[in-house]
Amino acid sequence: MRFPALLALVATTTVSFGAEDGAQVYNTLCVACHGPDGKGLNGLPPLVGSDWPKGPAERTIKIVLHGMTGPVEVAGKAYNIVMPPQGAVLSDEKIAAALTYVRKNFAGNAGAVTPELVKSVRAATATRTTPWTAEELLKDHPFPPPKTALRNLVGTMYKGEWKEMPDFSKLKPAQIEDENTGIISPAQASLKDAFAMVWTAQFQAPEDGKYTFAFDCDDYGALYVNGERVAEIKGIGPVGDRRKEVSVLLKKGAVPFRLEYVEFAGQEVIILGYKGPKDKDYKWLSDTKLGGAAKAASKRAPIPVEAKDGYTASYRNFIGGTTSRAIGFGFPNATNLTYSADNCAVELLWTGKFMDGAQHWVDRGQGNAPPAGDGVVKVSDGMVVAGPAAPSGAIVSYQVNKDGGKGTSFKVAGEGFTLTDAWTPADMRGSAGLARKIVAAGDKPVTIVLSRGLAVQANAGAFEVGPRLVVRAISGVAPAAAGSDLVLMLKPGESAVLGYSFR
Repeated sequence: MRFPALLALVATTTVSFGAEDGAQVYNTLCVACHGPDGKGLNGLPPLVGSDWPKGPAERTIKIVLHGMTGPVEVAGKAYNIVMPPQGAVLSDEKIAAALTYVRKNFAGNAGAVTPELVKSVRAATATRTTPWTAEELLKDHPFPPPKTALRNLVGTMYKGEWKEMPDFSKLKPAQIEDENTGIISPAQASLKDAFAMVWTAQFQAPEDGKYTFAFDCDDYGALYVNGERVAEIKGIGPVGDRRKEVSVLLKKGAVPFRLEYVEFAGQEVIILGYKGPKDKDYKWLSDTKLGGAAKAASKRAPIPVEAKDGYTASYRNFIGGTTSRAIGFGFPNATNLTYSADNCAVELLWTGKFMDGAQHWVDRGQGNAPPAGDGVVKVSDGMVVAGPAAPSGAIVSYQVNKDGGKGTSFKVAGEGFTLTDAWTPADMRGSAGLARKIVAAGDKPVTIVLSRGLAVQANAGAFEVGPRLVVRAISGVAPAAAGSDLVLMLKPGESAVLGYSFR
C-alpha cells in the first residue's frame, strides 16, 4: 500500500475554481507539506511516484473530506501519519480544483475531478465521523495489479495425482485461462490438492545480461527459460530447504517462459522472482514472495532427527507425501519409512537422512516437512483389502525396539481379519535394506497392496518397483504383479517374509 498524505487544505483563502485555480490552491495551502514538485517535505509522504492520487478519484476525495489515519506505504516506504478532515471547511469546487491539479501534475495526468463527483461522494459518506484507514480505502478502491515481466501469461490446469512430473503433452486440460495480471499463483487452479498447472508466457528482458531466478514450491515443479530447464524442485515437500537460485544470460527482448507445477497434498505455494543485470532486489512473479515463513525456512538451521546408539528414531509431526496421521521411523542402517494411520499402510520408503525437525520445532513451524533423505518412493496410499471391499482397519498398536530386535511392527484389525506387519533393518545382498514379515489371522483372506501405480518388473525372483526399489520373496507366500500394482494375497494363518532394497 502507498499513501497520498494528500493536501492539508485549509479554507482560509478565497479562491475561485477552474484549471489555473487548482495550482493556486496547491501552491498556497499544500506546498509546505508536499513541496512544489510533489515529492514531499519534512518527512511527509510524496505525491509523485505514489499510486494513491491515481485511479478512481473517489479514493482521494474521501481522504480530503474525512481525513486518513494509521500505517500506510507510499512509493515503497512506510509512514504512519494523521491527516485531518477538510470536508467541513472546503467547498466541492475547491476540492475538485486542487485534486485536478494534483492528478495532472503529479499523477501522470490521471484525469480531472469535477465538483459534481465531489458532491456525490460527500453525500454518500455524509454519516462518516472518523478518518479513513488505508485498508478501508483500498478495499473499496484497490490499486491496479502491478505489471510484471511476464506478458501473455496463460495458465493451464490438469486434474490428477502424480508421483513424478507428468508428460503434459499427453494430458487433457481441465481449465485454460489468460492470467492478465502477469502473476503466477496456485490459487488459479481453484483446487487444493491433486492438480498440476503449466504457465507459459514471454519474459520481457529489458536489456542484455545476467538474470538470476529464485524458485521454490510446494510440492514440485520445473522452470524453463528460453527453452532450457534452468531449475527443478524434486519430490514432495514444503518451501524452504529446496530453494534454487540460478543465473542465465539473456538477450534484450521477449524470451520464452514456462513453469510446470504439481500439487500433491498439503499447502499450495510457488515462490518465483528474478533480478536483472542492474537489480539489487528480486522482482516477484508469484503471489508469494520470499518472506515470512518461506524466508525463515530458507535460513533455518537444520535439526537432524536420526537413529542413535542402535535405537530407531521416530517422527510424529506432519510429513510431506503422506496423511496427517502418519508416523515416520528412521532405522540405524539409514533406511526409513512412514506409516499412515489413516490408510493402515506403509506409504513412503527412502534411504539416507531421516527427518529435519527444524520446521516443526523452531518457531512452531506449520505445514508438512519432507523426508530429509534420498529418492523417496511413495509405494501406496492404502494397502489392506479384505474380500471385495476395503475394511475399516485401525491400528491396534505399534512397537519400536532396539536394533537386533523386532525393529518396528504394526498391528491392524478389520472386519474378519487381523494383520501383523513387522519391519526390521537388514542386510540385503551387501546393501542396507529392510526385512518385512506379514502374518494374517482371522477368517477372511487378505490382499495387501505392496505398491500401487508404480511400474513393476519381475527380474530373477525379485520385483523391480518404480525407479529404485527392489522387493524379494524370502520365505512364505510370494507377491505377484497385477498391472501397475504389486500385491500379496494371504489366507488366514499364512505369512510372508519380504526383503526390501534400494537401487
